[in-house]
Amino acid sequence: MKARNNSHVHRHVHKLVEELNDLFARRGAQTSAMTIAIVVIGTIGNLFVLAAYWKLYKRKSKQLKGRYFMSHLALADLIACAVGSFVFLYFDFHRLTFRSDFGCRLSTFTAWSTNAVSVLMLLIISINRYLKICRPHQQQMTVYWKRMSLIIISIFSVVSCSPFLYFSGVRKGRLHTREFADVLDLPPHLENITLPYHQCATAKYNTVQWKIFYNILFVVQFGNMMAMIFLYVPMGKIIYEKYRQNKESRTLARSAAVSDDKGTNTATGTTCSESNDESVVHSTDIIGSTDANSRNAIDPAPVRKRRGRHHKAWNNAKNRFTIMFLVVVIVYAITNLPTFIFLYAYFENNHFRRYVIGDAHFEVFNLILSLPRIHLINNIVNPFIYGYFDLTFRKEVKAICFSIVRKPGQVCCSR
Repeated sequence: MKARNNSHVHRHVHKLVEELNDLFARRGAQTSAMTIAIVVIGTIGNLFVLAAYWKLYKRKSKQLKGRYFMSHLALADLIACAVGSFVFLYFDFHRLTFRSDFGCRLSTFTAWSTNAVSVLMLLIISINRYLKICRPHQQQMTVYWKRMSLIIISIFSVVSCSPFLYFSGVRKGRLHTREFADVLDLPPHLENITLPYHQCATAKYNTVQWKIFYNILFVVQFGNMMAMIFLYVPMGKIIYEKYRQNKESRTLARSAAVSDDKGTNTATGTTCSESNDESVVHSTDIIGSTDANSRNAIDPAPVRKRRGRHHKAWNNAKNRFTIMFLVVVIVYAITNLPTFIFLYAYFENNHFRRYVIGDAHFEVFNLILSLPRIHLINNIVNPFIYGYFDLTFRKEVKAICFSIVRKPGQVCCSR
């Protein structure tokens, strides 16, 4: 009889916990909807990046030059976005009923390690751009070292995040429903009662060892961010200087064109012959030939102009790429800092954990739920940045979209 009563009580408590968990899930529906939107947009956007560069790779296009890391970054963002979003969504619907300790440890480790690969890849890209812009005549990253860098950051991410397998886990305890009276609309039978919970925690126990590890992780993350900023500052100066010089040269070219137009209107036939003779002299100086017929036949001016335009276009594309990745780094800093600051305050400040979260109202509650996952935005915005700055990528995406729209029409016509 006693065992039967205990079983009945256990089922009743389990039912109450499930009901309270459902209330939490409904209350955080806005945050869950945001996470679903992130994973949908991130998946579609990064798949477009991979498809565009796969087409360039199949054509063995020269446009792949300088874009080695973009497809790898898209793959890393795709995995990080999918894994991170899935983990957060599962947490949203099992906030009090997460019972698998192994699943908690594995999901926490996977979410952190995949995001670390994406973040460290930005540092490698920054180093590569720095060498191209600030050290163009020195040794550059070869394909071998680019591949090695990807292997190194993957191994480093796994090793550096492996302590999460030890520190994370399912935390068991008891909570009083009165603590969440301002957040949840509790029915009468859930008011002022104490219930058990099973919660997946990044830190199962807030020990000294965990605090040391997380402080090291915070320093590495902040150091990675500062390293990228220090790399992009001299690049920004060089690009600005080139932009200023190009602006001045365009101004001088317009002035020269205006003066040439005025000279043409008042010129005589003798002047024209003199100008032709002058161009021949310039041709002689450049070619270094004594044959008059050779001088008249080969004029290096158009060749020089074409080479100048090609060199200018290459520099503009290189600068455009650098600015593009600078924007990517800025977005990374903006989206990752709130996550780290929130987690740092959560683990280090008991007052913040007990009162700010426990006594939070509905809007604040959803904001607090959103802060740890803001870094996922970094994994979805890169395709939009590529679409704005990278004209080749934009062209390939348009071609893919047109082919997708065209295929259903072709199928209908064939029927």
